[in-house]
Amino acid sequence: MGVVVEQPVEGDAFGAMLLEQWEIGDVWEVVERDDGHVMVGWAAERYFAEPSRWNPLDTAAIDRCVGSVLDVGAGAGRACLELQRRELPALALDTSAKALQVCGRRGVRDSFLGTVFDLARQLPDRRFDSILLLGNNFGLLESPDAARRFLDALARLCTDGGRVIGRGLDPYSTEDPDHLRYHDRNRAVGRRAGQMRLRVRHRSEATPWFAYWMMSPHELEQALAGTTWDMDELHQDGGSYMAVLGKN
Repeated sequence: MGVVVEQPVEGDAFGAMLLEQWEIGDVWEVVERDDGHVMVGWAAERYFAEPSRWNPLDTAAIDRCVGSVLDVGAGAGRACLELQRRELPALALDTSAKALQVCGRRGVRDSFLGTVFDLARQLPDRRFDSILLLGNNFGLLESPDAARRFLDALARLCTDGGRVIGRGLDPYSTEDPDHLRYHDRNRAVGRRAGQMRLRVRHRSEATPWFAYWMMSPHELEQALAGTTWDMDELHQDGGSYMAVLGKN
């Protein structure tokens, strides 16, 4: 007789993970890729880390924030709390209601539930001087085809002369055979090597599948071509990088 494998219930698994970390601790992040590869080992505590424990590229990104700041993919609010400490007004944006609940409980003053597209549509007059994409969230550009729409939404949300400060991870820096096989699979169907479909798992829940594009700095520059953005700064540490985009 075959074994029945229970499938996770679709829900706010990412937020549930953060909420359990905030209330209990010792939680690990589990991310599943659409080829069955499961990534475990990133402690959820990293979303709560104090600035003294941040990657230097994250600190450099915060240092480049000026004026009002939109934190896209705010998670548990670590960036917003540091920006508030520096007396910069910050809006935490996330698609996870429970993540924003954690943000509020930790002292984040302003939040928005939804995507950058939702924010641009619902608050068309809201503008920011700086937009943060920490946590490798240049990946939210999703794909070469989708990138233009995301970058246009950021442009609508940004003041003239504003900036985007983000983190990325170059997929070509890996030698992991599982990742290299996934790259080959992508290339075989005409996709970029670092394009992924992912979901976050926590206990019996999983988020919906979402697209994420781990891109090299060169691919990021290609995605900016023909948009209102230029790459003004690039700082690399191995496969990780931080880039500052200026609105032209």
